[in-house]
Amino acid sequence: MKKFYKISTVVIMMSALASCSVKSTSSKTTTTNTSSTSPIGTSGTGSGGTSTGTGTTVSGCDGVARDGATRCYYKNIPTIQVMGATTAASSAGTPYWSSATLTSSGTGVSPNQFVSDGTFNIRIIPRLANATTAASNPSVAGKTCSSFMNNAKKLYVQIRLRQQGASSGEIATLSAAIDEASNIWHFSPPVSATPLVVEVINVMADIRCNQSGGKYYCPYADIPLNSPTMNYPTECVAFDLQYSTDETYDLPGSSAN
Repeated sequence: MKKFYKISTVVIMMSALASCSVKSTSSKTTTTNTSSTSPIGTSGTGSGGTSTGTGTTVSGCDGVARDGATRCYYKNIPTIQVMGATTAASSAGTPYWSSATLTSSGTGVSPNQFVSDGTFNIRIIPRLANATTAASNPSVAGKTCSSFMNNAKKLYVQIRLRQQGASSGEIATLSAAIDEASNIWHFSPPVSATPLVVEVINVMADIRCNQSGGKYYCPYADIPLNSPTMNYPTECVAFDLQYSTDETYDLPGSSAN
């Protein structure tokens, strides 16, 4: 009988010890993505992301990562605002805007960001024009953009990429609605040791189509130019230009070509 009691006592002590032991529980590890997505609308904000120094991760960038990319795609070009081209400018093939002018005008945009021999992809994001921004192609000196004419809802823009000193190059055709990114044009950039030149060579809008109630000049036509030889305000349109090169993340979105 005493032997039975001894065995029972041992069993009870072992059970007590087991109940006091720490139980292991399975834990779920949650990874939080702390990188913010760059809004579609920032222009004039640097390269759009900050390199971590690893050459593989760029924080705050909504671009598509590529091998060798060390920074976000470029979106630091100030919003481009234009008015309708004069007959003389159209006949002469004068660009509405040129990167060659931008990089030499003290805006802080380096010509080196236009250097690339393997990748040069581009898109536009149309914006509402405003009277406080000067057009890059005034028909006469001092001509301003109207503060009450803002009739464009969609834009059609043609952009040429060429080598310095060349008179021709590949032309991208892009279109989009206000505040929406266009599809992406994938250039086949020429091999060049010097910065490439980006030029806006044609801009059309749906202004005339909207004014006619959708009956005429649809979907796009030239931008109405009020009093071409006078300083009277006229209708203007605006858009952001964003692009990627060899050293950057690629632009997000579908291909235009």
